[in-house]
Amino acid sequence: MMEMIFTRIQFIGLLLLLPICLQAQSYFNDLGKRITYADYEQKILTGPYFGVPGEKPGDQKLVHRMPTGLTHARLFYEKLGMLADFQEGRPLVVIFYPGKDECNSSASTSEPKLLRSNHEAVLRYAKKFKTAAPVYLYQQAHGLEKYAGIHSWIPDPEGVFATHFFQFPYPCKSFVVISPKGNYRAIFGEFPISQIAVALKKL
Repeated sequence: MMEMIFTRIQFIGLLLLLPICLQAQSYFNDLGKRITYADYEQKILTGPYFGVPGEKPGDQKLVHRMPTGLTHARLFYEKLGMLADFQEGRPLVVIFYPGKDECNSSASTSEPKLLRSNHEAVLRYAKKFKTAAPVYLYQQAHGLEKYAGIHSWIPDPEGVFATHFFQFPYPCKSFVVISPKGNYRAIFGEFPISQIAVALKKL
């Protein structure tokens, strides 16, 4: 009798676990369409995609690393205290640091000469495309000591940039450029600094 009860409990347990197992096998592309695991993996390996948690527990979805679109630009200028730049029609350049990770703390990304050179390049792009002063935002400050004497970072105001653009801790750093008209272009995760100029040119 006890053996039968135990068998039933095991069977019920399997039934309860089945939805969880099925959920773990649910994969979606960046448009929300269900895809196979093989397709999901292939796009991450060969395309500009990250895999991130989906809407339900166990789901995984693809996020395009180079999103473009329209947004309510004034909000971001306001949060940064840069309404004058909004009114003057100057685009925003925002570089976002998620917190210390393996990528942004490696020797190849932490060399002071490289950090200074990258900042100087950002300033050149800002001048060339007549943008507002570049803004460096962080979500978590740990690891930013290496930028001392190069440029300063400020916290993401009320988490507005993390909420609207950088919802996941993409490796290294990310950036977004926003025009006063609302057009934006971003790259999530590690990027060549020259891509900021490319994005500004395409705004």
